[in-house]
Amino acid sequence: MMNAPAHITPSSDILPMARISHSVMEPAFLASEVAKRYPIVGPVTAFLLYRGMNDVYLVQGSQERFALRVWRKTYRGVDEVATELNFLDYLRSQGFPASAGVRTRDGALYFKLDSPEGPRALALYEWAPGKKFTDQMDIPMAEKIGAQFARMHLHGLDYQGDRPFAMDNVVRFKVTVPALLDFVYDRPDDLRDYAIICERLAQRLMDIRAENVPMGICHCDFHSSNVHVDETGRITLLDFDGTGEDYLMQDVKNFVWGNLFYGFSPDYGTAFERGYESVRPFTDDEKRHGELFLMTKAFRLLAGMAESSAAVGRGTLRFRNLDWLGDYIKSRARPLGLL
Repeated sequence: MMNAPAHITPSSDILPMARISHSVMEPAFLASEVAKRYPIVGPVTAFLLYRGMNDVYLVQGSQERFALRVWRKTYRGVDEVATELNFLDYLRSQGFPASAGVRTRDGALYFKLDSPEGPRALALYEWAPGKKFTDQMDIPMAEKIGAQFARMHLHGLDYQGDRPFAMDNVVRFKVTVPALLDFVYDRPDDLRDYAIICERLAQRLMDIRAENVPMGICHCDFHSSNVHVDETGRITLLDFDGTGEDYLMQDVKNFVWGNLFYGFSPDYGTAFERGYESVRPFTDDEKRHGELFLMTKAFRLLAGMAESSAAVGRGTLRFRNLDWLGDYIKSRARPLGLL
């Protein structure tokens, strides 16, 4: 009888457990977990809608549909999702049109499940009516969305009350820049420049706190795909998963920058700002720092995408947008004195 080749591992050996960056939860399992927790008329089904920085599932009952978000395991604490969900719950109480979390039978706005990479938070959201503004771009509607966005900021100031705003979220990109430097390991100019920009940008953002540049509760990732408009013109804001304390003008410029990134006319951003100012006029200092906030958005995005690449892959950023983003950031960092 021939002996088994030495390179074949006997089936009785215990295989090493792989470390997981980002697992995808099975839809039928999630449907059953949702049915246990929420007062939805069944049967309840689910399917994966898209996989990205977080995973989103469409959950369908016999009478209603919902969006289920499963947060990815990141450097952020699993319970930080409460910041977003509590603010959205407040907006709902004020009659503001945003897709808010649905409460469980026990009254919770989210729940947690274990996964190979650790505990992950999940929340069920009201389904936003209409379709993305990206699919129906319109100048007058951009102006209306800007006005609604300003109202959200004013609600945020009321929600915050007398509590002081913290700067942690403003300079949080310092947590993700090490991943960016690892991402550009073979690009010596980027390695040098991004390290310099990180330190100087963080200091500049801290310095302008002393100026008339108001902070507030911000969406932090608002763009034309994060707002729906229905056939009656009803506007619904959504995808608040980046919610945090930030400069209000940064939140505005995030939308303006998103239009540039997606190749839309700058007229949409201009209309958005015009509508915004009809509700909350910009201060002179806010206007003066407009380019700084545009560059900050690009730098935060680049560092954040690099940090997320372990879960979603490096290919898209490395081979499509890395040079464009780098040129955008550096060409603005120099006249701002950040490089």
